[in-house]
Amino acid sequence: MKLIAAVNKSVRESIRDWKMLAMVLLFSPFFLLLMSFFYGGEAVTYKLGVLNLDAGRASAQLISSLEQMEGQAGGSPVFNIRGFPNRDELQAKVKQKEIDIGLVIPEDYSAALASAAKGDNISAAQVSFYGSMGNVRYPVAAVWAAEQVNRQGMSAAEITLPAVIQETFVEKKQPLNEFESYVPGLISLAVLMVLFTASASIVKENDNKTLLRLKLSRLGAFNFLGGICITQAAVASGAVVLSYWTALGLGYEPEGHFGVILAVGVLSSIAMVAVSLIVASFLNTVFDVLTVGCFPFFILMFFSGSMFPLPELNLITVHGRAFSITDLLPLTHTASAFNQILNDGAGLAEVGWGLIMITLLTMVYFAAGLLLYRKRRLAKE
Repeated sequence: MKLIAAVNKSVRESIRDWKMLAMVLLFSPFFLLLMSFFYGGEAVTYKLGVLNLDAGRASAQLISSLEQMEGQAGGSPVFNIRGFPNRDELQAKVKQKEIDIGLVIPEDYSAALASAAKGDNISAAQVSFYGSMGNVRYPVAAVWAAEQVNRQGMSAAEITLPAVIQETFVEKKQPLNEFESYVPGLISLAVLMVLFTASASIVKENDNKTLLRLKLSRLGAFNFLGGICITQAAVASGAVVLSYWTALGLGYEPEGHFGVILAVGVLSSIAMVAVSLIVASFLNTVFDVLTVGCFPFFILMFFSGSMFPLPELNLITVHGRAFSITDLLPLTHTASAFNQILNDGAGLAEVGWGLIMITLLTMVYFAAGLLLYRKRRLAKE
């Protein structure tokens, strides 16, 4: 009965503080909409600027082949080609990132390929690429363009490579555009936002001077934290559902089942409550949650791999499985599990290791948080 009363109290307080609740529920859907606006739409098409100094047939064939290159998403074009009259203007557009890659075809390009076809031993024509290291789209665009240039050169010289490469992607779902690659990480943010509401629910008892009343009511730390856990798990579930539906509404097509996503989300939300307990032990007011509490929030967001991949910083290897520093963060395993489910179609068995790690970390963080909270808060009342 005490646990039910604690849940009822936590639910009422969450509804009363509707602004915070709305922020948690709508944070991830908002960023999904924002990322879809910037990176969604059709399949990725790279902007290719071409300066053709050659008047022969081979250069025209090269440009035509680049225009006809198709990606993996339903025959969509790889390049959107734009011609340039001089090298300076081409370089300027590359610097401004208005084009992803610049290609300059030299004057002797067609002549060089014609000589190679006759077997004459002359120097190869040098096709020049212009790119910006600050443009993340350039490396991929350069690989596509280089493949087409090399293919034409080998065809003209009648060269057959002794070895060929067969490319197979391990993911069942290939991202149609950059937005789709962000979806798993953005849905994990729905779970991360529980850090604020859970910390606020714990800290406000001290801020409102009601912690002593809870002690006198003999509610107990277990029932108090249990009520918060159940409520925040429900809030996280709602946030995950809204985020998932938002992604579907924006055209995202997942490989896995939503039930697995929800199971990982609920378990991860409990882990966030455990982390919140540690954070709340060092905070005095709700204002502190929204200021100082941002520090652990950003640590979890950036160092869990939710927003962008991180290099592996392995600490130890046990039975062939490497453990890195980031594995100490529950959200690392949440983001990894979401990626496996949404892109690989993984089920509970395939993400079982991640669930085990989230559970173990939850237990460790809860034990540490309970010890800190009793020492720093309950013992002082």
